[in-house]
Amino acid sequence: MATPRVPKALSDEEVRHFVLGTFGQGRWTQDSPIVPDVWISFIRRAEQHAQSAVRGDDVPDQTVDLLITPWTGSLPGQIARSLRGLLTNEKARLARIATSSSRVVARLDFEAVSKFVVPLTGWWQALPDGFRDLIAGDLLDVIRKGGPRLEFIRFVTLVGFITEMKRARTYAQITVLYRIARRLGKDPQDGHKPVKNADEFDADLRVLLAHVDLNMDPPSEPDQKRIWLININRTASQTVFDSRKTVKADAAQRVFDTDGKGITFAVIDNGVDATHVGFIDQDNPRVRRSEKNGTALGLDDLHWSSRVKATYDFSHLRELLADAAEAPDRATDTLIARKQSSSYFDKIHRDVRSLAGRAEEGRGLDWSIAAPLIEIPHDENYVVPADDHGTHVAGILAARVEEPEDFDRPLIGVCPKLTLYDLRVFAADGNGDEFSILAALEFIGWLNRDRDNPVIHGVNMSLALRHDVDSFGCGRTPVCDACNQLVGAGVVVVAAAGNMGFDGVAKQSLGSGYRTVSITDPGNAEDVITVGSTHRRDPHAYGVSYFSSRGPTGDGRRKPDILAPGEKITSTIRGNRSQRLDGTSMAAPHVSGAAALLMARHPELIGQPRKIKKILMDTATDLGREPGFQGAGLLDILRALQSV
Repeated sequence: MATPRVPKALSDEEVRHFVLGTFGQGRWTQDSPIVPDVWISFIRRAEQHAQSAVRGDDVPDQTVDLLITPWTGSLPGQIARSLRGLLTNEKARLARIATSSSRVVARLDFEAVSKFVVPLTGWWQALPDGFRDLIAGDLLDVIRKGGPRLEFIRFVTLVGFITEMKRARTYAQITVLYRIARRLGKDPQDGHKPVKNADEFDADLRVLLAHVDLNMDPPSEPDQKRIWLININRTASQTVFDSRKTVKADAAQRVFDTDGKGITFAVIDNGVDATHVGFIDQDNPRVRRSEKNGTALGLDDLHWSSRVKATYDFSHLRELLADAAEAPDRATDTLIARKQSSSYFDKIHRDVRSLAGRAEEGRGLDWSIAAPLIEIPHDENYVVPADDHGTHVAGILAARVEEPEDFDRPLIGVCPKLTLYDLRVFAADGNGDEFSILAALEFIGWLNRDRDNPVIHGVNMSLALRHDVDSFGCGRTPVCDACNQLVGAGVVVVAAAGNMGFDGVAKQSLGSGYRTVSITDPGNAEDVITVGSTHRRDPHAYGVSYFSSRGPTGDGRRKPDILAPGEKITSTIRGNRSQRLDGTSMAAPHVSGAAALLMARHPELIGQPRKIKKILMDTATDLGREPGFQGAGLLDILRALQSV
């Protein structure tokens, strides 16, 4: 008996053409609330399902982690409550549904998305009566006429493909579906091409639409639960001192007698080691007495001796909110174990019950309840971060180590008296996502609810989220919107440009080599200060680092905004040690430090992030490189301070 032939899978290009160019009606965008990268993820899950079914293997996970954006006026809490009520208990448990102040995160399979999420969208609810009957009529005529009916047929065709792929039980069935996808999917560059074989075309569609279930009714109270968009909860990555002289931070501190004192920055990263000697508050009288007496500082002293004033772990927030809604006792037990003390039990139990009650009522996230539950105490139970990245970034920004044990000269950050907040968005295993970052940004907004007396003046984000230009408007992704809103509320936001400026194995576009339009999120946000990398000592000679992401942005704006040293930067790491690292992650805190020095020297600039951005860009040094590579040029802190 002949061995069944394994069909050639759809390439990434073919899948993308199928999603965007179905029926030869080439589109660079689409109208349904499910963005292309979500469609592509579910198509790939369906392929895995079919392959496993043919081989008789266990079916792999079919869920995709999603960020759901409510329609204006709709409430995330109401949407989350509705989804919990619609899903089975087991699916609701696996979905790990949680809300930030603006969005819902949920891990769902395609059946749940099509049956329960899509009917909640404004797009679905706005469809005129009779649309569902279109699939029984003359499909070719509908497609030729175009308009909203075409987009509806495009939507149900993709639903049908995923449905049929998950029903496939033989390689022959999979092969047929692949052939249909290749025939129906056209490269958007091909434009609009008429259907050549009407009978074959109609037959293909009938195969895909055979088992599509359109019995999807909107909720009885649609305005409270209306959804605008469904996109991927993207994974985040880290964008992995002679440099002080390069940006003239040393001269600026001497000439203007400013060191960042009185200003507070949040470091959104994987954690800052608050026990590092580089972050000791040397101005604290108790610290000076301890040093004079030769008394070693311990964890019990951390809450007053460190300039890292507070630590919050947002990588645990989703777990907390999901468990509070589904199993409050489990949430309480997890928190007690994490804080390593039963003395917190009564308060934790009370707060978890409050979160559970809010979830049951469909109310939004209350930071006054949630924040203490994700705070890492600065006491004997303090948890040192699992990785060095955040501590290294914070050291460039704010460390001061006069006599490091493993380096031959002092390690002095740009602002050696700056106060820090450690906002952790990466778990101990290194995993991070867009939801955690959104929550951290929204938390800062909550802390600064009294705009006249902000707690946090600026944010450093040395991290990256890959942006697909055909899945979301450039600079308008959830994390970019959150950054712009925070800037609008008076907070300076500095972001690394990303390390995607060179790809030695790229097979698309210009092939391997330098890549334009490679700025990552949140660097694509209009109002953030996006920082590229240059050499730590000789920027005029070496120009822009080869790895530094390049602009312009996908919608044509100039990025990065500015350059700072990001090559071979020595800074603090865990355990009172130092290390040399590279990346735009290392460049960004130089600019954060510059912004902090401006606010410390000129308090009237506090709450004026756009003005600070303009000052830094206007006073940058032109390195003679392309604007899409260098932005305004090299950061010059001394000139920036002199210009005010």
